[in-house]
Amino acid sequence: MREIFKTIKEYFILLLGTGLFTYGLFSFDSGRHSGVRGFIIRVDAFPVSTFYYYSLSSLILLTIGVIFIVIGLLKMRKKDES
Repeated sequence: MREIFKTIKEYFILLLGTGLFTYGLFSFDSGRHSGVRGFIIRVDAFPVSTFYYYSLSSLILLTIGVIFIVIGLLKMRKKDES
């Protein structure tokens, strides 16, 4: 019975890590930069660019997710070796 709970815990850690990593990976933010500095003659003369970035919370979720994935894989590997 203990072995079954250990296996469930290992898979849960792996699933939790995968979920956190995926959520952090797809929760990027976007912004717009108009390229305008100083006085403007024609607004449409400057290109508008969109940029994407990861917020601090997304980077933390990515890091925690990777840590959980590695811990889950190491526990599974250790179980297979013994």
